[in-house]
Amino acid sequence: MPDVSIVVPAWGAYAGPPLREAIATLLEQDLPARILIVDNASDEPLPEFEGVDVVRSPHRLTVGAARNLGLERVMTPYVLFWDADDLMLPGTLRFLRERIGSDARLVAVAAAIVEDEPRLRHRWPPRWSSRLTRLPRLFAFCHATWALFPTTGATILRTAAVRGSGGYADADSGEDWVLGVSLAFRGRVELHERPGRVYRRLGESLWERRRSPGDLLAHAAAVRRRMCRDPGVPGWARAAVPVLAALQAIVLVALGPLARAVRRAGAS
Repeated sequence: MPDVSIVVPAWGAYAGPPLREAIATLLEQDLPARILIVDNASDEPLPEFEGVDVVRSPHRLTVGAARNLGLERVMTPYVLFWDADDLMLPGTLRFLRERIGSDARLVAVAAAIVEDEPRLRHRWPPRWSSRLTRLPRLFAFCHATWALFPTTGATILRTAAVRGSGGYADADSGEDWVLGVSLAFRGRVELHERPGRVYRRLGESLWERRRSPGDLLAHAAAVRRRMCRDPGVPGWARAAVPVLAALQAIVLVALGPLARAVRRAGAS
């Protein structure tokens, strides 16, 4: 029996050809996995896939809640949460499974993201963040300040750690950052430059619609709320939440836009 599950929420425009293409790349992996599609009250019936399980929500959920609905039905020790429009590169699942199985301290192992056209490495997560993982506590606090790794896509997670963290936040954006902070305080995170996920821009994503300073500060506040109630977060980190709030504001409202402006200037 597979010891890895892949949860794929789908609805709307992404529930058609993009979903079929994404699922095909999951089925073509050289390591078997249980694939679970969460039909998030899609207007059109989702296509059927041989060997793929489907759970349907009776009403539309946030993307975080849809992932948590799939998590409830995961019975394997490892899990990935996949977006319905992205592609998994060959050999990715086996690589991630072997890496997380090599060290019991690891709670998450992530491969790099590449753009669809041209196939260049995505700017996130930053390359330097992999070196910072050698200092797990510092990495966790820095990740609470500014998101440094994804919990979706080509990132394998320990199911017990995800459940113990409380899963994703019930939101359409920032929900993965909240989970990532809980995980980073629970164990080690490993980030690799090996490409594992093809990120496709098939329309305006939920994230693109929620990148205003107000949205980013709301995401940061959700991170702080999780930290205050998560028993897996050490006391020193909870005590530092007021300082964290100030750091988040500086990074997200001041440094983040400056970094994006520098990237745009370099690209032009």
